[in-house]
Amino acid sequence: MRLSAALLAVALASPAAAQTGPASAAQTGPASAAPSPAAATAADVARIKRRLDSGTPILDAVATTAPVPTFRASVTERVDIWKFWGDPDEVAAFVRPRGGTWHNEFQAMVTPQVLRNGGAGLGNGERLQLAATGMAFAGAMKLLGIGMRQAKEALHTRTVRKAKEEVQRELEAFYLLHPEARPGAVPTPP
Repeated sequence: MRLSAALLAVALASPAAAQTGPASAAQTGPASAAPSPAAATAADVARIKRRLDSGTPILDAVATTAPVPTFRASVTERVDIWKFWGDPDEVAAFVRPRGGTWHNEFQAMVTPQVLRNGGAGLGNGERLQLAATGMAFAGAMKLLGIGMRQAKEALHTRTVRKAKEEVQRELEAFYLLHPEARPGAVPTPP
């Protein structure tokens, strides 16, 4: 490719190609003031030669990289995972593997060590900080749930107690008006 481009540039830059212009070279006026095609072509040829001689990072990297073998794996064994887990309804959906029985093992096999367990750039300190933050958040949510449950029970207990007190007040008011209706009272003869 570079050789054919260089030959094309040389052919365009040759004096014979510059002389094959129009026969009336003695024209006067605005056409004679234009730069000669040979001068413009020489600059183009120099630019093309510079570009051809300069390297291209992507193509050079591909040319210098050793070929990498491609491995393909397939699993032909059929394992009935449900004999271990039971019925599909008994197990939550997030427990079942998404990509098949051996998907996690395959992912562990092909994922570089740098990208496992939280990705690149996470050292032990960052992982410990993430774990501590997660545990603190989980503990706070558990305590919040317990507090909400206790507040709900307290509100329910208060409502029931207030209702019982109101019923007792109303019964006492009724018994004051009708003493014969009180349980355990001796009925008065008419």
